[in-house]
Amino acid sequence: RGVKRAQKEIDSVMPIKGDVHLRVDAFSPMGRPSSSASILISHPGYPPLPPLYEAVMTGMSTMGATFTGIEFIDGVAYAQSWWVRVP
Repeated sequence: RGVKRAQKEIDSVMPIKGDVHLRVDAFSPMGRPSSSASILISHPGYPPLPPLYEAVMTGMSTMGATFTGIEFIDGVAYAQSWWVRVP
């Protein structure tokens, strides 16, 4: 909900496993087309993440990337970043 997590909390959370899909979403909550990132869960039991709108790759390395965008929870927009890596 827009609050940065402490590194200790990030390190202790079970990562969500799935495929990241980037696309142009013609019907975004902003009322106009928007680039979006979503997770297609490949392993059952992991909680779904809301899609990121206005998604931009803000960093990339050999085994990972960071995507930044806006997520909507209960109609409220929050800035959010995903750290995506290959296990």
